Parts: sequence; C-alpha cells; structure tokens
Amino acid sequence: LGPSLYCASVCYQTIASPLMLLVAFSMEGGSGLPQAELWALLAVATVMLIVGASLMGCYMVPEYRKTFYQHKSLKTLIKWAWEERKVCTLGDGTDASRADVLESFACWAWPPSDQVRTWLEGWERWEREQPA
Repeated sequence: LGPSLYCASVCYQTIASPLMLLVAFSMEGGSGLPQAELWALLAVATVMLIVGASLMGCYMVPEYRKTFYQHKSLKTLIKWAWEERKVCTLGDGTDASRADVLESFACWAWPPSDQVRTWLEGWERWEREQPA
C-alpha cells in the first residue's frame, strides 16, 4: 500500500496511544490499573520508536535515503529493478538483478516479453561466465 500509509499509521499510533491510555484510566474507575507502570512502558516504547527511526535514518546509505519514502507501483518497481538496480540477493550486476526479477515475480508482472527475450538470448554466455 505504500510508504505514505505506513507513515500515517505509525504517526497515528504514536499520537493515539497516550490518548487511549488516558481514556482507559478515566473509564477504569480506580479498579487498580498500574498507571505509573503503564505510562513508563508507553514512554519507553515511544523513545525506542524515535531512537530506532533515527538510527535507521543515520545508517541508511545517503544516496538511497531520498528513495526510502518514494511510492512505486509494482510496474515501476519492476521496471527499475530490470533497468537500473545493480545489487540484489542473487548477486551484483544487471544480470543478477534481472534474474531476481524473473525469479521473484509472477510472469504477468515481468517486463515486456521482447526485453526478456533479448536478455535470455545471452543465457549461454551467462552459463559459461557465471557471475559470482
């Protein structure tokens, strides 16, 4: 569904959690909910969220940081992986990335058949050289 929905969900939960805790305390009528412990738990969870998001941003490769929040449709993602991606789980290079696309996605999501056919014509060369 994309990064915007995920970001909105995280922001909503971060804002709504203290409000839900306040409502729970106002409705409980003194039945013994451990208020101090619950507030402390919420505070620790919120701090961990902020620290985790900050560390993620700091350790992200700077040249890819701008792409973290970009929404890409499946078609756009596959086109990017086919044409531009250089590193994937199968190895480095365009050939490894293209093999990953064909292995990871259903055939209806593949790039146009003429592109796949052209790439597969070099299969014998790939089998001889087999990239590491």
